[in-house]
Amino acid sequence: MASIRQRDGKFQVRIIRKGHRALSKTFTNRGDAVKWARATEVEVERGAVWTGTRSVTLSEAIERYRRERTPHKKGARSERYLLDAWARSKLADLPLNRIRPAQIAELRDARIKAGASSQTVRNHLTALSSVFQVAITEWGHDELTNPVRRIRRPPPPHARTRRVTPEEIKAIKTHTESENLPDLIDLCVETAMRLGEAVSLTIGSVDLKSRTLTLADTKNGHSRVVPLSTRASTILGARITSAAEQDRRLFPITAHAATVAFRRAVTRARRAHRVKLSTPPQETFLHDLRFHDLRREATSRLFERGLSVMEVSSVTGHRVLEMLRRYTSLQIKNIATKLDTENRLSTSST
Repeated sequence: MASIRQRDGKFQVRIIRKGHRALSKTFTNRGDAVKWARATEVEVERGAVWTGTRSVTLSEAIERYRRERTPHKKGARSERYLLDAWARSKLADLPLNRIRPAQIAELRDARIKAGASSQTVRNHLTALSSVFQVAITEWGHDELTNPVRRIRRPPPPHARTRRVTPEEIKAIKTHTESENLPDLIDLCVETAMRLGEAVSLTIGSVDLKSRTLTLADTKNGHSRVVPLSTRASTILGARITSAAEQDRRLFPITAHAATVAFRRAVTRARRAHRVKLSTPPQETFLHDLRFHDLRREATSRLFERGLSVMEVSSVTGHRVLEMLRRYTSLQIKNIATKLDTENRLSTSST
């Protein structure tokens, strides 16, 4: 709040705001003093004037955030990678209240121009926004505004529709060098579990008598009970027998290691397919394939088996219908067959 006092024929302006060093300036004319006071108060409110007490730089804020917040997140590994990119950017040495939306927008556009996907850019912006929000709400930097919230974000990518064929699954399992990957693939296709959920399974997670497994720690923070098919029960039963002799984890492999093994198996399988045909591989065979596509495949198969939306969501753990839809890619030919069947039943009943 600004105050003006006359002293020795001059007018001294002081702007005092809680948590900041006072700003002051002296004028010979009262009108000039009033104008400066009003303009400076606006600039302080916008965060455009650095008052000296909020000199935390972006790199310092990121370091604190990485230390206090990131370790408690399920996506800690990914968030560290995103924050490291900002810590290396040209904004890193700037105080938080000197970072303007235009500067962030410039880096956003540079990443897009360099070929980064819209989702990657969105993830980077989300990570930066989280740092500002925590600084504002929990670290006492209430004079800040979050500049990330004032810029346009790239539109989200279209939902993936990639289905994994039985032939592709067989080829990947054949060409992997990992002892754990074949069972992981089959289990995830049967249960629609995320990779991280599957590799965290222990003997105590599984109840073969009731043919269920319990996931206590999931991505969305809600536990769920997953029913087991005969195939899933067989896989886990064998794993329990083996794990009892070693440790309680059913899959002694990390999610990252499984992802790398999957990617390498896909590469080997494509190469073998090309050699077998003596021609370039089919454009779609094992092309643009990720481990997480198995969850979409499993979800789609559950619907194609005739399960209701509520039944599928209880298996997959989706709590939002729109997200469940994004994970579902039904085979149109199966829907057409179902329509024909229903038409025949309707005709016969009349």
